[in-house]
Amino acid sequence: MATSNTQAIPSFHADFVHDIQFDFYGRRIATCSGDRTVKVWNLDENGIFSSSAILTQSNSNTANTNTNTNTNSNTNTSIQAHRSAVWRVSWAHPEYGQLLATCGADNSAAIWEEVQITSTNNNTTNINKNWVEKARLSDARRSVNCVEFAPRHLGLMLATGSADGCVRIYEAIDVVNLHHWPLQGTIELEETVVHEELGVTSLSWCQGRFEPKALVIGGSSGSVLVYRYSDAARQWQLAIKLRSHARGVLDVAWAPNVGRSYHLISSVGMDGKAMVHRLKRTKNNSNPSNEDSANLTNESSKTLQCESSVELDTKSSEVWRCKWNVTGTVLATSGDGGMVKLWKSDYYRNLNLNNNDRNNGENAGLSWRCVSEVVGDIHEA
Repeated sequence: MATSNTQAIPSFHADFVHDIQFDFYGRRIATCSGDRTVKVWNLDENGIFSSSAILTQSNSNTANTNTNTNTNSNTNTSIQAHRSAVWRVSWAHPEYGQLLATCGADNSAAIWEEVQITSTNNNTTNINKNWVEKARLSDARRSVNCVEFAPRHLGLMLATGSADGCVRIYEAIDVVNLHHWPLQGTIELEETVVHEELGVTSLSWCQGRFEPKALVIGGSSGSVLVYRYSDAARQWQLAIKLRSHARGVLDVAWAPNVGRSYHLISSVGMDGKAMVHRLKRTKNNSNPSNEDSANLTNESSKTLQCESSVELDTKSSEVWRCKWNVTGTVLATSGDGGMVKLWKSDYYRNLNLNNNDRNNGENAGLSWRCVSEVVGDIHEA
């Protein structure tokens, strides 16, 4: 890749940047920070990202009550989106419009929509865009640490994880009325997670279009849990416990499944480890009654089984975040070292494994190697 494809973007944030997310098309970026602000960046015709908008917190759930008079989409003025640090940000699928979800230490998550504002001055019509708060979700009793929109095929659905050890799932039943997000379900994690200071630290949706609704959840106790929604029981149920980290989980990511017969989930923790978990589908061994089996689909009657949990050779560097590419074949990890590492399955090494090694737990046909390193510029303070 040519060096001209690399751009250093001044964040203009006054504190640490806690999260950065590209939109569906990769032409917009949203960043959030401990300075309580969220910024949106656009890719211009010259291939340069520039700050385009700041999210402002309104005093009510009605968009018309936004009292911010500076609606120019090119403003760099910072206006707070939460009353405390903003931890995470998530884009909705563009089918539902330009929507952002944010969460913060003020025990809430917020839904934002980009709207057009038309003004007339001296017979000249100006059309500006502004982000307006549509809803504020305040069911959490403690800090909301993570938020993520569900895949498009599940509808306009949102999951939040908070320090009280609870995952809450919301859904906009009417996609036209973004002020109303009823609570559709909750997942109460085990007591060891609830009693930890940070509770739920991360979550990620299963992207499979023909899979039941599923979430992988990371906790501050080090647990990595997969929950599935049961249509028969009409509730979220624990599907599998993956290999835990010795300390708290910092991030989890469920890989998109493009033609694979198995799932891949990555997790990174405060113990300095990055792991890739491989899950296979197995038939449910239980024998439901005829009435119950009539309510089960072919996919919901299958369970998940962990084939392997492989540690990546991070060379003892601290890893904070992980993310998959759109095909689920390349994993990116980043940490305090100012470096982003790209990992791929080592096909040739896997090919040379004998059949005994393939069926022997940790090395069940999986080996990962670092194929690229992206080093950022680190300036001493």
